[in-house]
Amino acid sequence: MIARRTFYYLMIALLITGLWMGCTGTTPPAVFYTLNPMERVSDPGPIDLPEKMAIGIGPVKFPDELDRPSIVSRTGRNRLEVNEFRRWGGSLEKNVTRVMEENLALLMKTDQVMARPWERYFQPDIRIALDIRQFDGRLGEYAFLNATWTIVDPDGDVPLLVRRTIIQETVAGEDYDAYVAAQSRALAELCREIATALSERLAN
Repeated sequence: MIARRTFYYLMIALLITGLWMGCTGTTPPAVFYTLNPMERVSDPGPIDLPEKMAIGIGPVKFPDELDRPSIVSRTGRNRLEVNEFRRWGGSLEKNVTRVMEENLALLMKTDQVMARPWERYFQPDIRIALDIRQFDGRLGEYAFLNATWTIVDPDGDVPLLVRRTIIQETVAGEDYDAYVAAQSRALAELCREIATALSERLAN
């Protein structure tokens, strides 16, 4: 009887200890990330824009699975991993458009690049609309960007050029720092393609 009672008390003590450890356990802190624009180089752009030409960016559309604070990666063809402790420092859409502003301004050698909603004083001469289908990848392997983009005449809202770009960038490490850096490089490559298309169109 005493042995049974001792066992009973021991089990209660272990249960209470387990509950106490669970309640006092520390949650790992969230780490926040941001995409980075291209580095400035001596000859970044294909050609110069005509004087005072302005470029507008937007709208930029994202799939629902990416429209969240947490960084998304893939663990399989049909499986996503949403890491609650690895997050974007703000809106992913705004982060992408801000980086595109800086990249295109550098590539096209102009300060007149602005994303929607732009200020009332800003009147773009040409607009870039994007539909980003995929912007994820595998940790330690690659970052993947699949986007359809359109050069639009802002006056008549007429598509002047429609293209699809698919980019895969190798991730140079196993952590999220390397993963986000590869996503930044993929976005820079997309901007290079857009800048080249703009340059070719303006040169004709």
